[in-house]
Amino acid sequence: MSIVMSTIPSISDAVGDDGGPYTVVGGEIPRYRPYSANWPSLTVLLLNRGSRQYRGILFQELCSLGSVEVLSLEQSPAPHNLETLSRRYANLKFLIFAQKSTIGAQINAAMREANSEYIYVLQGDMRTNISTPLPKLTEILCTTPVFTDNQGKTIPTSIGPIAGAKRIFDTQPRLPEKNGTPSLIPWDYTGIYSKTRHQSIGGFDPQIEESWWQKLDYGMRAWLWGEEIRTHLSLRISYLDELHMEDLSPGIGYLRFYLKNLAVRKDGDSVSLPVRLIWPLLFSAGLSLRAVRRQIRELKHWMRLNRYRFKKDAVELTELWDWSD
Repeated sequence: MSIVMSTIPSISDAVGDDGGPYTVVGGEIPRYRPYSANWPSLTVLLLNRGSRQYRGILFQELCSLGSVEVLSLEQSPAPHNLETLSRRYANLKFLIFAQKSTIGAQINAAMREANSEYIYVLQGDMRTNISTPLPKLTEILCTTPVFTDNQGKTIPTSIGPIAGAKRIFDTQPRLPEKNGTPSLIPWDYTGIYSKTRHQSIGGFDPQIEESWWQKLDYGMRAWLWGEEIRTHLSLRISYLDELHMEDLSPGIGYLRFYLKNLAVRKDGDSVSLPVRLIWPLLFSAGLSLRAVRRQIRELKHWMRLNRYRFKKDAVELTELWDWSD
C-alpha cells in the first residue's frame, strides 16, 4: 500500500502546553502511526527566525537525508511558496501557527507532530553536520552540539550553576571540552531531544515569554528531576549570521523560574515551597491582587503534582555540579 502526500491543511486545536492552534501542510508520513524500523530515525524541527535566505539550502540538505523527517515551524501568514516546497520534498511538513507564542511552546506542539523518538531542534540560521546514522546517543533528555560562530570560533555554550555573591544563584558558560560535558540549558533551544523524556517533564513552560528564562527553567527542572543535558562532540553547529544576544534581564518569566526552581527546598522525599516567599515576589512584579492569587493557586497545584519528582534542590545541584563528570 503506497502512501500519498497530502498538501490539504489539517487543523490542530490549542492545548495547554503548545503555541495555540496551527495548520499542518505537507509530508507523506501520516500522523499517529506506531514506530517501526521503516520510520524516520530522526525528526528535525526547524525554527525560522530572521532572514529566510538560507531556507532553500537547509531544506535541500535536510530533506536529502532519506530517513529524516523535517518539520518547519512558521508563523501565520504562511510563506507564499509553501505548497511548492511541500510538493518538492516528500518528507517536509510545515506547522503554521495562527497566533504568536513562545519558541518553547511551539516546540512542545511540534514534538507531538513528530514521528520519531529523537528530535533535532535547529535554528534557520545554522549549518549542521548532521548525517545518518546518528552518533550513538546515551539515554538522556537532550544531546547538544558544539557551536561555532560565523568566524569559526568555538562558543562557550555549556552553562553551569554557580553560587554568586551572598550565595545568589548565577550561571557560568564554558567551552564543551569532551563528550558528556553537562549544561543547564539546550543552547539556543538546539540539540537532539528524546521526545519521551521531553514530554515526561512537561516540556517548556509556555507561560515564560523570555527565551533565556524559559530555557533555564526547562534545564533546571530537568536536572532537579534527574534528567540530563550533555554535549556530544561529533555534533557540530555553525552560525551563518552573527550571534543573537540573549536578554538576561529579570522579568515576570524570571519570577516564575525562581519560584519553580530556586525557591524550592528539599524536604525528605519531596520538596516544599515557602509560601512567605511567594506573595512579596509576585507583588513586587506589579501584579494585581487577583493575578497574584491566580499565580499562587497555580504554583501550589503544580507543586502538589510534582513534589515527589525532585531528586535534589537548586542548592544541592549547584554544590554537586561536576564539569568533569
